[in-house]
Amino acid sequence: WVDPGIRSVTAHPDFFAAAWSATRPNVTRSFAAAAERLRRLAEEAVPRMPSIDHVAWLESRLPPVDRDRLMRMVHALRTATPKVLIVIQGWAVLARRRRIPGTGREEAPARRGIPNWQDTLGFLQLVLPPETESSLEDAAARLSLSSVPSSLRALAAWPSYLEQAEPDVHRAIRTRAWRDAVGALRRAAVDSLGWLPHLMELQWDVLARRGLTEGRREALADHLTSLAAAMPADILLAHLLWRAVGSPDGPVES
Repeated sequence: WVDPGIRSVTAHPDFFAAAWSATRPNVTRSFAAAAERLRRLAEEAVPRMPSIDHVAWLESRLPPVDRDRLMRMVHALRTATPKVLIVIQGWAVLARRRRIPGTGREEAPARRGIPNWQDTLGFLQLVLPPETESSLEDAAARLSLSSVPSSLRALAAWPSYLEQAEPDVHRAIRTRAWRDAVGALRRAAVDSLGWLPHLMELQWDVLARRGLTEGRREALADHLTSLAAAMPADILLAHLLWRAVGSPDGPVES
């Protein structure tokens, strides 16, 4: 799947192509280590929130095939959301006409490609039925989230589980531990850009000739900044659900 936040930037194809070209060389061991740091912060924060246990519900309400797919989905989101935040945070900086200097270190690339255990997941559909989209937006509003996060959208495949999980998630979001963790993840995401080895800078004269006006750039910068601010909640939600379904073991492909 393609994360909805990253997909939204494709509305500006010239910026998207240039930003990804600047990002791709930085998908290295340091990128993986920065993502793991975000993952660890979330894992340490979740136990300080109200305990959630959905294992018995899953065993009694979902057939084994659906249960396995849901658990792999939650684990995949736990793996992916920190990496997406680093990318979005970097693009928000670039869209402000700023550069990310890089450490100058030469590094081996991180492992790339779709892990075998994710092959059949494909759950983040671009278009959902209107009634499902409306339900997700209502759930996000009740959870005081500015947009529907990936970790909530993924549950659309199991509406009964979404209904089961929502009140438990709401209790977690209202805690100080949640608020503190959101702040810590935001700071760590900004700090993670200093771990990347290669310079990231865009050629604004070229992008302007290709039609990226100053007004579009400012709107895109605001959009990316909003996405980056919202994503720590997505990371926490993914880890909260991962713990709720029994902390399933599996590889963390960075």
